[in-house]
Amino acid sequence: MRASPPTVVGIDLGTSAVKVLAVTPEGREVASGSEFYGLETPQPDFVEQDADAVYRATMHVLATVLSDVRMRGNEVAAIGFSSAMHGVLCVDEAGEPLSRAITWLDRRAHAIADGWRADGTGAKLYAATGAPMHPMLPVAKLRWLAENDAPLVARTRRFVGLKELLVFRWTGEWLVDHGIASATGMFDVRARAWDPAALDCAKVTADRLSSPAPTSTALRAFRPAVARELGLGGDTAVVLASADGPLANIGVGASGAGNLALTLGTSGAVRVLTDGPILDPQGRTFCYCADDARYVVGGPTSSAGASLDWIFALLLSEVAKDERFAKGVALANQIAPGADGLTVLPFFAGERAPYWNSSLRGSFDGLDLAHDRHAILRAGFEGVVFGVYAVYLVLREIVGAAQRLLLSGGLTKAPLVRSLLADVFGLPAVQPHQEEASAFGAALLAAQAIGLIGDATNVAAAAGYDAPTQPDPTTATAYGVAFGRYQRLTGAHLDLFARR
Repeated sequence: MRASPPTVVGIDLGTSAVKVLAVTPEGREVASGSEFYGLETPQPDFVEQDADAVYRATMHVLATVLSDVRMRGNEVAAIGFSSAMHGVLCVDEAGEPLSRAITWLDRRAHAIADGWRADGTGAKLYAATGAPMHPMLPVAKLRWLAENDAPLVARTRRFVGLKELLVFRWTGEWLVDHGIASATGMFDVRARAWDPAALDCAKVTADRLSSPAPTSTALRAFRPAVARELGLGGDTAVVLASADGPLANIGVGASGAGNLALTLGTSGAVRVLTDGPILDPQGRTFCYCADDARYVVGGPTSSAGASLDWIFALLLSEVAKDERFAKGVALANQIAPGADGLTVLPFFAGERAPYWNSSLRGSFDGLDLAHDRHAILRAGFEGVVFGVYAVYLVLREIVGAAQRLLLSGGLTKAPLVRSLLADVFGLPAVQPHQEEASAFGAALLAAQAIGLIGDATNVAAAAGYDAPTQPDPTTATAYGVAFGRYQRLTGAHLDLFARR
C-alpha cells in the first residue's frame, strides 16, 4: 500500500486572529483556516487578550484544518508555532491563567521604559539583549506588575506567553523558543540564555519563566486528551519554531544578501536575516534570534493598518467595514504622488522603530481648504509607507542596501501599496504566492526540524512569487519631496513631545 504523503502545519497566533496553514514539505498548500479573537482595552494604555479565547479559537481552527488534511489522505508529520511577540500572561501552579494576557500594544509600562531609556539602563540592556527599550517589552511589563500589582505577582507561579501556554497544555512542558525569548528584553542573544541583569530589572527569577529552548525543539508527548481531540498520534511532532517576525522572513524566502522582508498589517516591520547578531550603536533596531543559527535584524512600526483603519472610520463611515480598505484604495488612487502637499504622521499609537518613543502622536500637516478625503486618504497610505522606509534607512546603514522587497501582510495585497513601496524604496516589490508568511515559515521550520527538508527559507523561496512591481523613476522626485516633509515634521514632533 502506498504511504500517505506527509503534511506539516503552521499555527500563527496573531495579534487579533489565529491562522492555521497545512502544506506539503515542498510548500504546496493543502488546507488553511483562521478565526478572529480580538483585543480588550479595559482602560487607557491597557490592551489585553483572553488567553482561553485564543486557545479555543486555535483548537477550533486547527481541528477543522486537520480534518481537511485527513480527508485528503494525508498524515500530519509536524506542527510548528508562530506567535506575536512581547506578551505576558500570569499563570498559577497548574498553568491556569490568573489574568488576561498583556499584549505588545499595551503601554502601561511607558513610565518605566522611559525612565530606563533616560538613565542609561535601556542602553545597557540593549547591548546584551538586542531589544530596544520600549513599554511593549516584558522586562518593563514585569517591573510594572511588581510595582503596581504585588498581590497578582505573589499568586503567580510563572510569567509566560500565549504560545508557551498552548505548548504546556499540549505537552506539559514550559518551554520558550529562542525567538520569542529574545523579544522579551531579558534574553542574552549571544549566550542564548536569560540575562541576569535584565531579570533583576524585571524583578523576576528564571525559575518563574519558561525554559529557553532551540527553535528546532520537537516534542512528541501529547497529553492524551489533546491527542484525542485533535486526532493526532505519537508520531506527530510539536516543534517550537519561532516568533512571527523571524518566521515571516523565512516564510517569504528572505535569506541571502539584499533580500529585505517587509510586513504591512496591523503594524509594519522591515527585517533581514543575518548569520550573527548585529546591533545598532544608536539602539534604533532590534536583533532577535530567528532560528538555531541565524538572527533577524530590523525594526517595527507601531501602526500601519491600525492608523489607516482609524482614518477609514473617520472618512468612510458610510461604507461597510469590510469594504473600507478597497474604497480607501480607490479614492487614494485618484490623487497624484505627494498628496497635494498633505502629510500624515501615522504615530496614532506612539512609535517604535526608529524612534522608540511611546509618547509620540500622529498628525495631519499641510491641510488646505482645497483638500478633500481623497488627499487625506492618499497621505495616510503614504505616511504608512514612509514609516517603514524610515526604518529601512537605518537598517541600510548597519547591514547594507537591499536589492528587493519581499512582502507580507494584508495591506500589501493592494496594487497601490505595492507601487508605493516600490517607488518610495526604489526597489522591486515582490509578493510571494503563499501570503500567510509567518504560518508558512512555522510549517517549513517544523519540516526542517524533523528532517523532511533542508533549509526552510530556500523551500519558501522555491514556492514562487508573483511578477515584481517595479519602481517608477518618474515619481522619485515627488516622493523625495514628500518624504523630506515627513522627516522634518517627525523631527519637530519628537522635539515637541520631548518638551511636554
